[in-house]
Amino acid sequence: MVSSAFDPTQFKANQRQSWDSVAQGWKTWWEPIERGAQKLSSRLVELAEIKQGQRVLDIATGIGEPAMTAAKVVGSSGQILATDISVQMLTIAKERAASLGLQEIIRFKESDAENLDLPNSSFDAVLCRWGLMLLPNLEYVLRNIHSCLVLGGRFAAAVWADPHKVPIISLATRIVMEELGIQAPPIGTPNPFSLADTNRLENSMLKAGFTNVRTEKLIVTFEFTSGEDYSQYCQAVSASAHFALSSESEARKREIWKRVAEEAVSNYGIDSRIVRMHNESVCIVGTRL
Repeated sequence: MVSSAFDPTQFKANQRQSWDSVAQGWKTWWEPIERGAQKLSSRLVELAEIKQGQRVLDIATGIGEPAMTAAKVVGSSGQILATDISVQMLTIAKERAASLGLQEIIRFKESDAENLDLPNSSFDAVLCRWGLMLLPNLEYVLRNIHSCLVLGGRFAAAVWADPHKVPIISLATRIVMEELGIQAPPIGTPNPFSLADTNRLENSMLKAGFTNVRTEKLIVTFEFTSGEDYSQYCQAVSASAHFALSSESEARKREIWKRVAEEAVSNYGIDSRIVRMHNESVCIVGTRL
């Protein structure tokens, strides 16, 4: 259960502000990150059995994935609706879609996942990559997703595994928390690892009416040219780290980020410089029958 002090409305407002604040960082880093994440986007499209001409919904699309991967499959006879809570992230997604000639296939909409107001049986497939973990009312959203699918439609999503299996996020987060003496959020607070125990997600999908629910693991590998490169990536895209360090001196910030770079090399360094991080993601798929 989420703590009684947890305010889902405020949480979503903070999420919107946080993602807006790091959107430019994602614009800078999207290419190396999506290079590593592409096989996951492609796998979600496969699990959802997306075909040419279909209508597809992508929830929490961020800067546009897996919407763009799906758009290349549905083609000009299909349609993608890509939604996100952050208008700044969507701005970048629109730019990327235009650069790939996909602007006529993908329509973007600013909305949190709980307020999409979608007609019943309006999509052939629904996708969500690394977004379900951050939803305050997961079961409500899953029921809406189920309702908006056509009969036989599939929902495919990806979440992160346990923190120690996801170093691209957990390494820097752990160091910042240790250095500043920050306690972990209360149990039940949405966070990148809150669905690492996939039993909860599987049970929620079954309660929402999905059938043939199954999961599979997929390793996503990200590579950085150095420990400093990884550290700079974290500084650019981690809103939580930026907020946590906001009251620290510049010297203290440099000290902490130097430790992040050093531990990245010592734990994940290849040939003493290149940092290669293997991260476990869990895919889940279910069908509306």
